[in-house]
Amino acid sequence: MQNKPEIQEKMQKILRRAGVWAVLILLFAAMVYGANNRIEVTDYVYETSKAPFSFNGFQIVQISDLHNQVFDENNAPLYEKIRALEPDLIVLTGDIIDGETHINEDAAIAFLTEMPQIAPTFYVYGNHEHLLEKSQFESYQARVESTGVQLLCNETVQVQSHNGQTLSLIGMDDNSLQANILKTLVSEAPDDFKIMLAHEPQFFHDYYAETGVDLIFSGHVHGGQFRIPFTHIGLFAPDQGIFPKYSEGIHQEGDSTMVISRGLGNSVFPFRLFNHPEIVRVTIQITE
Repeated sequence: MQNKPEIQEKMQKILRRAGVWAVLILLFAAMVYGANNRIEVTDYVYETSKAPFSFNGFQIVQISDLHNQVFDENNAPLYEKIRALEPDLIVLTGDIIDGETHINEDAAIAFLTEMPQIAPTFYVYGNHEHLLEKSQFESYQARVESTGVQLLCNETVQVQSHNGQTLSLIGMDDNSLQANILKTLVSEAPDDFKIMLAHEPQFFHDYYAETGVDLIFSGHVHGGQFRIPFTHIGLFAPDQGIFPKYSEGIHQEGDSTMVISRGLGNSVFPFRLFNHPEIVRVTIQITE
């Protein structure tokens, strides 16, 4: 039979262990919360001699993979950050709505309605928009058209600088990522300098770069969802598997450059780790 001091010592050990575990759990929870709610801005400078000189300093803000995420109250911190970047153009590279685990049409439409109040906004659908059931998709599409955002579905528009010079902006629908469609759109674009919006980055080598399009904005992979601490290495991406080649950042092949956003939200897996939500800003710098 144990005496009283032995029982007290055992209880103290149990309490100490419980305290350590409680602290570790709280630290992990705080880390996960920060990784999923502290929005980072990543700045890139893209140098080119092909775009008209009036686009020198032109700023493009990319938003991707929101998945209905609402930061704080009514996305106020997100809107504030985007406004502070003073974009000339906003591009949305798909999965603004989540079509699988937490469909919230109102949250997506509220976000879309806000964007044209900041800058001209162009949007291509990702795979999640196409996961919506037919009636949901039709409802969403009708509401998107009322937001002031311009939806691009395998089409090209001309974006004007302050003095009326233009560049071509090509928008690829995620259901139409085929080489022949891409080549046709790029070859028929009216300007020398061409930007393309395409949700999925894994086609960079086989499709996008082969067309010679100058600058591509992509998303889809959520930065690999979990990243190895203090690195830019993502652990997993849909359609690429573990340690994906294309998970974030700048990629170059031939004359084509691709920018991949880590995105802002989550979908099937509900949180990120060592991988903050991201807004991307690209500033065009004209070289001689």
